[in-house]
Amino acid sequence: MFHVMRLYLLCAGSARLADEMVAVTLVLLALERTGSSTLSGLVVAAYTIPSVVSGPLLGAWLDRTTHPVAALAGNQFALAASTLGMALLPGTPALTALAFLAGLALPLTSGGFTSLIPRLTTDLSRSTSNDALLFNAAAIAGPALAGVLAATSGPVTAVLVITALALAGGLCTLCLRVPPHPPAAHPPLLVALRQGVRHLAVTPPLRGTTIASVLGYGAVGLLATALPARLTELDGTPARLGLLLAVLELGCVVGLLVLRGWLNRRRPEHVMLTALLLYGAALATWPLATTTWALMALVALTGLVDAPILPATINARQRYTPPTLLGQLSTTGASLKIGAYALGAAAGGTLLSSFPPSGVIWLAAAGQVLAATVGAAATTNRKPLRVTP
Repeated sequence: MFHVMRLYLLCAGSARLADEMVAVTLVLLALERTGSSTLSGLVVAAYTIPSVVSGPLLGAWLDRTTHPVAALAGNQFALAASTLGMALLPGTPALTALAFLAGLALPLTSGGFTSLIPRLTTDLSRSTSNDALLFNAAAIAGPALAGVLAATSGPVTAVLVITALALAGGLCTLCLRVPPHPPAAHPPLLVALRQGVRHLAVTPPLRGTTIASVLGYGAVGLLATALPARLTELDGTPARLGLLLAVLELGCVVGLLVLRGWLNRRRPEHVMLTALLLYGAALATWPLATTTWALMALVALTGLVDAPILPATINARQRYTPPTLLGQLSTTGASLKIGAYALGAAAGGTLLSSFPPSGVIWLAAAGQVLAATVGAAATTNRKPLRVTP
């Protein structure tokens, strides 16, 4: 069993490292080829928007298929083919179309692999913890690696490394041996989707945290194009974008290690909404930095207050969702966040034509405050509701 989990971590790690490199690499590749922040935002949006539709469907389907390994490996092969095309075809329309294709099965890289853990091991606590650490490691290493490769060898080299990692991850995944699902009665796919949406809508803490996380992540999407522009102002080049995002994730890891004991003693919706307010306040300090290194210090501090947002969101889903709907609602929540991020990235590119990068960053900060306010209102339960998923 130990060897099975080591193989799983190798497969999931390769896939997630490639996935975490994509967004940074797409921004830098689009900027190099077009010089347009608007077009770079649209390319990131093309990569992330498809998962809004595909996530809930893929989550419900993956619970039913007898060939999950083939599905996960196929997703990696599709990413490898798409990124290879990005490297070889120089036109912006081709880049946008290939980014869209690469993003169709994006939720499988995270939720898809994680859904295999209960079928691979009986030590769920340790294995889930290792899987979470793998997420953090990929989130730190992916942007940093993409940024270093783009700065030293050019964005095309970073694209080709993504191709190699995705191909290796797909081949490795084919070696996994996953036991079949235990027999269970599943409602029709469309019925299951309606049950999940209804439960999300009528459960106030779940509804509030979902709305807040989606709005907040949409505002974060503004940073996809505002940060490279701000780095260009400070340093003359956007190449340190990957390093900046890695510093943010490193701050998140430190914050989680410090706060994880405290987080479990608080209601997750309260933790999440409070952290969003603090995150907005921290983001508002970024435009005050006068050097890249000062900006990195502020970004690291922002990571500390950003740390509770994701685990609190996950804890809310686990606390307020029945097990039969947990997988579907997890992929649905992730898809909505990714879709909101895509819209934010596209809007950020457009806003930069009228506002300076600092102004767009302040809009992203204000978006966190708005998200927390709307989420708090949606969490309030004025009428007793009977949930019948």
